[in-house]
Amino acid sequence: MRFDVICFGALNLDRLCRVDRIAREDEESTVIEVEEYPGGSAANTAVGLARLGLKVGYVGKVSRDREGEILVRSLKDEGVNIGGVVVSKTGRSGVVYGYVDRSGNRALYVDPGVNSQLDFGEIDIEYVSSTKFLHLSSFVGERAFRAQLEVLK
Repeated sequence: MRFDVICFGALNLDRLCRVDRIAREDEESTVIEVEEYPGGSAANTAVGLARLGLKVGYVGKVSRDREGEILVRSLKDEGVNIGGVVVSKTGRSGVVYGYVDRSGNRALYVDPGVNSQLDFGEIDIEYVSSTKFLHLSSFVGERAFRAQLEVLK
């Protein structure tokens, strides 16, 4: 299959907590609502491009857990090919915990999970080479970043 774009980056489940206010050190704040959304900047880009009608593939890593299943299913449901997504039998999928107050101020805490453990040897180079354009976005961790650099060679 030939792709218009392959997006390569972290896959994270965004857990957004709406709060009265962002707590400071040693303070408490009330959580008003909690919502979950599939995310990661490369994943968001992939979904947007697929919605525009482009043939889009994805390279990233999740674990075989609830969060990973949500992330993979959401890409598939949006028409993004997941042939480059590595599913780890161990570890946990990436999660971003976001706290947003009534004014829109936010604090983000990233748990990269297996995103930061993606190795070059896990990437299907033939898959990555089957595209006109390769979109890269950031990872938390040096290991996955090095894998991206190796792909570019």
